[in-house]
Amino acid sequence: MAHLQVEIEDQVLHLLPSRGAYLPQHSTLLIADTHFGKEATFRGNQMPVPSGSTYTTLSVIAAMLQETNAQRLIFLGDFFHASSSKSVDVMQSLDKFFANHSEVEMQLTLGNHDRRLGELPASWSLQIEQQIQLGDLQLVHHPQVPGAGSRLICCGHVHPAVRPRRATDQIRKLPCFWLSGRQLVLPAIGDFTGTQVVRLGSKDRVWVCADDQVLAIG
Repeated sequence: MAHLQVEIEDQVLHLLPSRGAYLPQHSTLLIADTHFGKEATFRGNQMPVPSGSTYTTLSVIAAMLQETNAQRLIFLGDFFHASSSKSVDVMQSLDKFFANHSEVEMQLTLGNHDRRLGELPASWSLQIEQQIQLGDLQLVHHPQVPGAGSRLICCGHVHPAVRPRRATDQIRKLPCFWLSGRQLVLPAIGDFTGTQVVRLGSKDRVWVCADDQVLAIG
């Protein structure tokens, strides 16, 4: 699956159509807003939604790890959707994922849905931080102004999407990577998360995830 290489604030990123961003200089894969177990929470509230979204999302992440050969995986917040998301099948899927990728260093920057994350299995070896600094790249969950010593923020939270402008395009939303100022907002990777159409500034840049490619628009 082809990636699109971009350079932002002297940072080289490979934008993947599966909604992840790979940092080759750090051998690190970034993903945002997995919201694992959201379907379990909905079913627990008597909402008839299909199961399996956690398994699907994990399969996509595993494929990106294999494609990039990343040595580190960083979740940019909102790991679980809620404390009620830890159903037996969700936890078993995550157990298998972490066991199958024990050689990959894994970290999580806390998001708003992670406030009640609770204790996680020690076997997962998931390091949890408020934020992570990679050189002059700052990794957080919420969009914000880069801190001192940082040139670029990579974050999530927004679940950004855009609608095609051309009349020949179907009226639908496409998830996107959204660069506004010095913050790059990643699309939500969760299979059951939803998206939000963002209002673009005149200097913003957008790359949409369309099937098996990433395309620059605007």
